[in-house]
Amino acid sequence: MQKYAVIGLGNFGIHIAKSLSEYGSEVTGIDISQEQLLRARNYLKNAVNGDATDKAFLQTVALGEMDGVIVSVGGDMGVNVLITILLKELGMKRLIACAYSEPHCAILEHLGVKDIVFPQRDFAAWFGKALSIRNVLDYVPLAGEYVVMNIQPPRSFIGKNIRDLQIGARFKCQILGIKYLQGNENWNADSPEWENMKIAPTADDIIPERSVLLFLGRKSDLLRIQQQD
Repeated sequence: MQKYAVIGLGNFGIHIAKSLSEYGSEVTGIDISQEQLLRARNYLKNAVNGDATDKAFLQTVALGEMDGVIVSVGGDMGVNVLITILLKELGMKRLIACAYSEPHCAILEHLGVKDIVFPQRDFAAWFGKALSIRNVLDYVPLAGEYVVMNIQPPRSFIGKNIRDLQIGARFKCQILGIKYLQGNENWNADSPEWENMKIAPTADDIIPERSVLLFLGRKSDLLRIQQQD
């Protein structure tokens, strides 16, 4: 089990804590506001109330045991940067800092922070791709031209098995998974997202209605799939 600390439990920090906990990580939440800690309590293994701009306080939280520390303090760039500097001085194993403006991002880069999350910019870039590429629901760039992409199956795919579709031969791509959506007979409202997905489907698996396909391939080849009727 991985362990993460999230410093700053505003809206973004709470969502990060929720996602980490849902995927099996142990989360320690740190905030100067007791109210914010209470809001996030369902996603935290440990809730620590204190001032993260105080180096002595940070040293009491055993952050060195964490696989990563996420600085998601918003509202005051100076506070965010100060906490980041203190954590670098404490030698965190992995430091992830959230930037909330271009100047803020530039400062974090100057400080040598390797993992920077810029929520507004990153979401805008993702959403721009999603709007521009037909039927794309998610998009993860890999090395070179290769991407992992969630795509709604074209109508011509529905009801056919993967062998008959000849995805590899026709498109030079691979189906990594089939995600079942609400309305599909395999979808279960009480199951987490990953249990509503079949990983590594076989050649005999049929592409159902109300599903999303997880593809691996080059972007140019996946674009050809999206152009199918």
